Amino acid sequence: MPTRQHQDIQSVCIKAEQLDFLMQTIHTHHKDFDCHQLHSLLGLAYDISGSLHSWVEEQERIEFAEEDAQRGVK
Repeated sequence: MPTRQHQDIQSVCIKAEQLDFLMQTIHTHHKDFDCHQLHSLLGLAYDISGSLHSWVEEQERIEFAEEDAQRGVK
């Protein structure tokens, strides 16, 4: 059974792949979209990148807390 951290990493990898595919699609077909479609797609891209950024910030917080705890033990 995968651990919680492994599941989180898998989820982030999937989101990164989705964002990559979405940005490739926007880049390739941006002239085919009207302004409302493009606005919606860019909104989706911002949502995905925001969730990725939040995950990275949380991982940094955890890592810094672990480093602080290790320094306190030594």
